[in-house]
Amino acid sequence: MKKSLWRFLLYLVSFPPFSRAWGLLARIRRPRFLARKMIRTFVRTHRIRMEDFSGSPEDYPSLADFFVRPLDPDTRPLRENPDRLLSPADGTLQQYQYLTEDRVTQVKGIHYRISDLLRSQMDFSERWFLAIIYLSPADYHRFHYPLNALLTAYCHTRGRLYPVNALGIRTVRRLFVKNERVIMQFQKNNQSIYCAAVGASFVGGIRLEFLPQKSRDNHWQSLHRPCRQNREMGRFEMGSTIILLAPESLVSPLPLTPGDRIRTGDPLLQLKQ
Repeated sequence: MKKSLWRFLLYLVSFPPFSRAWGLLARIRRPRFLARKMIRTFVRTHRIRMEDFSGSPEDYPSLADFFVRPLDPDTRPLRENPDRLLSPADGTLQQYQYLTEDRVTQVKGIHYRISDLLRSQMDFSERWFLAIIYLSPADYHRFHYPLNALLTAYCHTRGRLYPVNALGIRTVRRLFVKNERVIMQFQKNNQSIYCAAVGASFVGGIRLEFLPQKSRDNHWQSLHRPCRQNREMGRFEMGSTIILLAPESLVSPLPLTPGDRIRTGDPLLQLKQ
């Protein structure tokens, strides 16, 4: 299929009402046999194993509830590590690199400005370290605070909901900048760390534990909230992407490479003293 046709089809899919409609379908609890059928089909299609999660698929009242199934603290406890910035999510490490300018390569020939993604002017007189984690539909969909820090601001942007899988990344220019996202700014040792939770097609919502309601007004909102490493930060109601950006003066990389599988609570970056 020609790339222009794929781009047109993805453009149609990216309209948020499609994803909201999917969210409503996934929340169906009655009739019970239909909800169970959707869950069983999802488990079989994505080959989901339940060893790390609470209960069994039959315990969840809807497919939406199963999407955000919690970890079982007995079989998979999350342990703090104050010397590391930990992975906030399960997924595949898409990018893991230093940035020396306001330019990120999405794929060969497609680039975007990180300041556009974060809706914040960045100072590149110091290098920043970028980590991007892709959550597939089969992954654990909750995400957690990567370090002990102060949450000082957030920005919830309006946007489309393009797929963030390999097809979307190859086809849609400036994909992460175009998609709806919630950006959070943390302070650690008087330095800023950014975390962006990026929505995707068929994500019924991005829920944040520190906000009972969100307004998609594209403006930064101030907060003053101490955060504890590994506590739940939020959840995607389907697969999506987490983007982290931290200054070189605060972090250094670990022996990880793009393509690695990483889990919530795994060391992602070394925190400098």
